[in-house]
Amino acid sequence: MLRREDRGGSPAARGFGRLVVATLLATPSSAAAQPPAAAVPVVAARVMTMEAASGQPFVGTVMAARTSDVGSAVDGRLMNLPIVEGQEVSENQPIAELLRGLLEIERAGAVAELDRRRQVLAELRSGSRAEEIEQARAAVAGFEARLAYAKDRLARFVRLAERGTSTADELQDARTELQATEAQLRGSRAALALAEAGPRPEQIAQAAAAAAVQEAEMQRIDDQLAKHTIRAPFTGWVTQLFTEKGQWVARGGLIARIAELATVEVEAQVPESSVAGLREGAEVRLEFDSAPEQAWIGTVARIVPQADLRSRSFPVHIRLANRLVDGVPLLKGGMLARAWLPVGATGNVTVVPKDALVLGGPKPVVFCVDSSTAGMGVVRAAEVSLGAAIGGHVAVRSGVEPGMVVVVRGNERLRPGMQVAFAPPAD
Repeated sequence: MLRREDRGGSPAARGFGRLVVATLLATPSSAAAQPPAAAVPVVAARVMTMEAASGQPFVGTVMAARTSDVGSAVDGRLMNLPIVEGQEVSENQPIAELLRGLLEIERAGAVAELDRRRQVLAELRSGSRAEEIEQARAAVAGFEARLAYAKDRLARFVRLAERGTSTADELQDARTELQATEAQLRGSRAALALAEAGPRPEQIAQAAAAAAVQEAEMQRIDDQLAKHTIRAPFTGWVTQLFTEKGQWVARGGLIARIAELATVEVEAQVPESSVAGLREGAEVRLEFDSAPEQAWIGTVARIVPQADLRSRSFPVHIRLANRLVDGVPLLKGGMLARAWLPVGATGNVTVVPKDALVLGGPKPVVFCVDSSTAGMGVVRAAEVSLGAAIGGHVAVRSGVEPGMVVVVRGNERLRPGMQVAFAPPAD
């Protein structure tokens, strides 16, 4: 016979069982516990039609915005060539250095000579020092005293001569000494006057001219030294080297070729039947096999008014900003391009904003919004076939219809079937 505790279990076990059952009944299912996914906020616009040319593709070639073959302005031996092909250089960056030891020695001597001439000029401009003037005054005072002594001595010899106690030679020596002392006194007084007046303007002008001549010599040497360092004329990439370290470079000899690739130009050959409809400043959509995942919009920079006589086509230059990937320009000189120029028959063209395009796949797509309620909807990807660029829009030849709503901002993070929220675009 079982005891009561054996049939029903202990009171603690029965309490734990009731707690587990209550917890299971109170816990909802996992599917019901997950909240619905939040709608992704985006900006949308409508597909429109415009009166414009549908556009035609033309094959073009990528070229650098400008190219410079940098050479040497002086003769010399190339001692340093710190660049390699493919390297990016900045404006005024040294790209080569020539031997300059002799010029540096000449410059050191020229600096010392210039300092000496400037010191001479400064001394003349400052005038006589107080010590020099005092020295001249002391010399005048000394000769005045000697003159008084010479006069007294001569007078004494005259009196002695009258009494017959002095010789003629002694009298003559006294007179000569008096004359010499008078001359020395006049010289010392003139020296005092010069010391008090200071240097003449002509002396100062001569010293200033000598300093200016030496300054010009310094500028000449500095100019020669500057020419011994070859610098990049603008920011760009080194596309070719023409010499090597240790070689002799003659005046005018080439060092390197620098190409500016931050901005590039695409040159397309357009037949005369289509070039008449082109205008400078018109937007052009471009395609590159090397960068199919990028959207490229350029502008017509210039139309060369001289056709190739064999093909009767005109060079059209389209300028656009390049993009860097890991410090390397994405578009490089010589690449193939397709330029969709706004030429051809004019008519109603279906267009989408260029920001609606999502590239990177086999074909460009746009995310269309199937609206279920006002300001809410579900997106789907639609492959489109593109045409020319038209005023911030791109012509679409298939894939969408006018009036459809497409996402123009926030589309880079969308996936088909996602719910989005947006402000209804104006019709």
